[in-house]
Amino acid sequence: MEEDTKKIIIFFLILAGVTFVLGLILLLLGLNIWFNEMFYSNEIMYLIFSLITELGDTRVYIFLIVIVWYVYDKKFAKNMAFSLLGSFFVNLIAKDIARDPRPYTNIRDSEPVAEGFGFPSGHSQQAVATYGYIAYEAHVKKSKIVFWIFTVLIYLIAASRVIIGVHDLQDVWGGLTFGFIWLILYIILEPTVSEKISSLSLTIKLILAVVIPIILFLIGIYAFPNPTGDYGMMSGAMMGIGLGYILEAEKIKYDPRELSNKQRIINLVIGLVITLVLYLGLSLAFPESQIMDLLQYLILSFALVTLVPWIFTKIKRD
Repeated sequence: MEEDTKKIIIFFLILAGVTFVLGLILLLLGLNIWFNEMFYSNEIMYLIFSLITELGDTRVYIFLIVIVWYVYDKKFAKNMAFSLLGSFFVNLIAKDIARDPRPYTNIRDSEPVAEGFGFPSGHSQQAVATYGYIAYEAHVKKSKIVFWIFTVLIYLIAASRVIIGVHDLQDVWGGLTFGFIWLILYIILEPTVSEKISSLSLTIKLILAVVIPIILFLIGIYAFPNPTGDYGMMSGAMMGIGLGYILEAEKIKYDPRELSNKQRIINLVIGLVITLVLYLGLSLAFPESQIMDLLQYLILSFALVTLVPWIFTKIKRD
């Protein structure tokens, strides 16, 4: 393991430990919804944190991943996507095990909170898995500003969930804890797992890209009575990205690192437009259900990592 990786793992371990202890102290002091009570009457603060919480939304992650994929480094984007999706699955399972209700009402305006269970907070956990992985990359690349921006963003998103009343402190405490555990394990294990998978034949890799998401999907929908999580979305995206990445690397071989800045900008604009059209179009075309979500996100993710890079390779270059 490289020295930079060891340092960031130690940092995340310390951060996880401090977060866990501080959160536990606040819970023992009875401050589970204190942040919401403190800020609910402040229109400006409520608006600010309502916007911040959107940075942990699935749609933001989709566009973030394709941006990184199309203009920076597709391997890093793939790793970031699987960090997000793996953490997403862990979060869904944890929620179906705990079945902890969210706060009964939003204290600010007495409206029902978001659907689903509360513990652990998905926004908080996914923020660690995704933005934490970006912070890890920034640390490796010696970009301190980017590292601290995304590290702080994790906590802003977590705090926003309590402030706007859709989670209590217990939920985000659990989400951050699970998130850091996942991120640390992912950073340690990903290089070894990726190396072993790369050594397999193309056929075996394609089979694994299909079988693993299906197994996770079946676990999610059959292991618990009345599962509420988005197992279809998670499994479909995982399958589409896995299949797409393998086939694209074999047949298309798009590499954004070889592009000029002008070419990156052109590809980014084209890629974002196609992503938006595909996302909206498929959302309208598929009814909501676990199996339909699986098919929808399978098609979406596969197209974004194969069709769009193929289009890029056909654009005339200077």
